Amino acid sequence: MGSVINVGFSLMWETPVLIHKGGFCVKAIDGPREALRYLQQDFGQHSGQLYWNAVYSCKTALRYRSAPETARRYFIIACGNATDIAVP
Repeated sequence: MGSVINVGFSLMWETPVLIHKGGFCVKAIDGPREALRYLQQDFGQHSGQLYWNAVYSCKTALRYRSAPETARRYFIIACGNATDIAVP
């Protein structure tokens, strides 16, 4: 039989990342699961090292192989390069 892979779907960041477009807050990203979903579905860019670093860090955080806050930092860097964000 195969082994069970623990996945932290309920992992949350202490402070959400707010996505702004056109001067309005359009989304609050609360953790690596939402960040990964945003990167894969709503993010305007699906290439480049910053994008792939963010995707990888979210996946490793969800597998409990890195800290969720590390994924948050990479997500902020990727989004800051491509769109407006606000970090409370």
